[in-house]
Amino acid sequence: MLSCKNDDKKENLKTEIINSQDYKEVIFTKSYKTTGDIRELNIQYNNFLLKFRFIEDITLLQFVVDGENVSDWKQILFNFEYLPDNYDGIRLLFDEKKSKGILLLPGYTEQYPNLIAYEFDEDHFSYLNNFNIKDEDLNKISFENLNKEWKKGSFKLTKKSDKYILTFCDVSKKNILNFESSVFNDLLPETEIKKYIDKVTKSEKAKSNRNYSLSEFLEDIKKKGLERFFEKKCDLNQDNREDEIYVFWDSKEEKFLVYIVLLNEDSSVQKTFENENILTPPAPNSTGTGLNGIKWNNYDFTFVDNISEGPTQTRFITFQYDKINKQIKLQKYSIVTTYADESKNWENTFTTNNFGEVQFIDYDSKTIDDLCNNKNSR
Repeated sequence: MLSCKNDDKKENLKTEIINSQDYKEVIFTKSYKTTGDIRELNIQYNNFLLKFRFIEDITLLQFVVDGENVSDWKQILFNFEYLPDNYDGIRLLFDEKKSKGILLLPGYTEQYPNLIAYEFDEDHFSYLNNFNIKDEDLNKISFENLNKEWKKGSFKLTKKSDKYILTFCDVSKKNILNFESSVFNDLLPETEIKKYIDKVTKSEKAKSNRNYSLSEFLEDIKKKGLERFFEKKCDLNQDNREDEIYVFWDSKEEKFLVYIVLLNEDSSVQKTFENENILTPPAPNSTGTGLNGIKWNNYDFTFVDNISEGPTQTRFITFQYDKINKQIKLQKYSIVTTYADESKNWENTFTTNNFGEVQFIDYDSKTIDDLCNNKNSR
């Protein structure tokens, strides 16, 4: 009688080997810099380019292969604030053919007890899952030393069918950490993330094409359905060239959007700053609320914003361009209340001593009111 038992074992082992795929770490190049309020990190390996853009507390990534966008800007699960300056917490792993890769990003704590994984190839980039150290391995490396060992050791990932097995080996080769998979999807809704993508897209366009003309900028604004409400020309960044301050009206959202446009010598767009929380929308059936002009004096520019009638209450919001940091910052904030009886008039003025450093793009009148305790400081 013939037995196929051993042959079955060999066949199963052969199938397991075929369905198993190892990913090992590779050495990649990285470059990073800060452009305005956007921090940039580019990671390159062979023909793969991962472009990270950090804006406020949001991280966006664009995936490029052979110079072509495979995955356009999207939010990824990554808190860059916990990375050291040289970003050595990020790892890339590739299969033997170097055609499929895994991006490992440190998780949301400074000691990196977990990892966020993305998988990619020449045609796609997508979230894989999170990896947490298994409970039984948590004490193999002390928590206070984990951050240091994380940088020196190496990771290996094995894919068996649709299962991913991640391990970490410290530099001594004595301690091996095993991970278990979990899913974490704490992303902003598309409607909220869009404004960050728009900012990064504009920044990238301005860098790659210094001939992005003012007329193109205005055409892009028009496509968004915004109506030009007010315009002022003045030299904002002290380069002896006139720049532009635009106020646009969004009829759908019923709000004002303010754009600061710095111009190059050839009048192309150098940089833009945007804010939608400066000006008060006109009150229904009122002709006295809303923007009442923009004043410019010695490189300071002030928005005059009427916020109420009877008595008339006006905000004076003054900004100035910081040539060193290349940012626009709040300099002064005043509330002036005017009555028919002038003896009742009052004014409150606040400076950086009250509200600290506030950039133009982060300014919010409601927040400043609370910060300066305007209601109780008459």
